[in-house]
Amino acid sequence: MPSFFNFEDYPSLKRIPNLLTLIRILLAPVFLILFLQEDWMLRLAAVVVFTVAAITDYLDGYLARVLEASSEFGIFMDPLADKVLTFLGFAGLCIMDSSLFPWWVFGLIAGRDLLITFMRSRAKTLGFTMKTSYSAKLKTAVQLVFLYLALLAYTLVLIPSSASFVSGLLFESGLLSWLYYGVMIFTVYTGLEYMFKNNEIFRSRAARRT
Repeated sequence: MPSFFNFEDYPSLKRIPNLLTLIRILLAPVFLILFLQEDWMLRLAAVVVFTVAAITDYLDGYLARVLEASSEFGIFMDPLADKVLTFLGFAGLCIMDSSLFPWWVFGLIAGRDLLITFMRSRAKTLGFTMKTSYSAKLKTAVQLVFLYLALLAYTLVLIPSSASFVSGLLFESGLLSWLYYGVMIFTVYTGLEYMFKNNEIFRSRAARRT
């Protein structure tokens, strides 16, 4: 961006990161509806929608830094939008085949993220903002990559020319299922790490209020 360009002259540009966050939330149910259809073209459309939504996760953070448009709304809503997208992605897999993708694993993944969201809300009432750790950011990336692979597999398995290969490599071998468990383990680990790192901060802040 040219150095003579002053973002302060275009205040509406600072709304773009939050707009992208809201777009991600709106795209999530559209993706799920398309993904649950037994038509490979509709599922491919679901993969495209999911990919666009995932890209907004990177763009909103990047633009917030470039435009210096960080806000409390964005800090809270950005991770919430990630959760909406990933929750619906995992739920879609469970709906497809709960034997390969058990609901209880999704429950642990969702439970971890909901607990962290509660901690963020609690932190706000105590007067501070919890910073997202590197491992938590990596967790989101790992979940999105896994979901993209699984969604693409469920699309290709409906195409006659690739169905046999994809089914044997990813489904019958149990590879996708094991990756699902791996994502769950990593997700829970990052949640525990997050809690331990912020535990002392919570205690000290709570003590000041008593």
